[in-house]
Amino acid sequence: MNKPHQSLSIGTLLHLQPVTLSPDSGFDVQLIGYMPGKSLLVSQPMNNAAAVKLVAGMAYQARIISGDSTYAFETEIVRVCEQPYQYMHLRFPKGVQGITLRRVQRTQIKESQLILNMQDGSTTLSVTMLDISPLGACLISTQPLGKMGDFFYIDVKHKSTADSLTFPCTIRHINKASVGDTKEPTYYHGVEFSRLDTKALNFITHFIRDNVTKQRTA
Repeated sequence: MNKPHQSLSIGTLLHLQPVTLSPDSGFDVQLIGYMPGKSLLVSQPMNNAAAVKLVAGMAYQARIISGDSTYAFETEIVRVCEQPYQYMHLRFPKGVQGITLRRVQRTQIKESQLILNMQDGSTTLSVTMLDISPLGACLISTQPLGKMGDFFYIDVKHKSTADSLTFPCTIRHINKASVGDTKEPTYYHGVEFSRLDTKALNFITHFIRDNVTKQRTA
């Protein structure tokens, strides 16, 4: 890939997530230039008007949301520069993976398709996922999972994966409804996925495509 991808234009915001750290340790930078085939020049993340100290050689996943698509690629910090201003060189991506969101916004999920668990201290809560998209999902439970803006992780298990996948979630809206004759409340949580790693993003993409194909051939 010797030419910049269509999503890599000057001024583009990139979210960088360290490959070896937790999803909440990511940060945003702005693309300020590039040398095709060699490096991307990006701003340094700031904390209280001071640049965050970063070191060369650390691996990251970069994610870009552009219109109806989201793009991701692997990179690393090549060099941290202090002069004539604070900026960084990132390794030029070998390839950019794109997912179009417009045609596969959400897919309904059968209750038996996914097994979900949420850790609440020492307690494991059972949660049902009503639908899913690359941007988020609707989670159903018999008790509130939190309040608007709360951040948590959900572990997802599918028969096609040997290990559980971890989805970082932020609650964006909550609806309460009574279901059945008992009138016990059920809580519907609209959550946004933030800083998904490549494995989780690939799983969601293939899961949606498989479900859409099955619905069309049913």
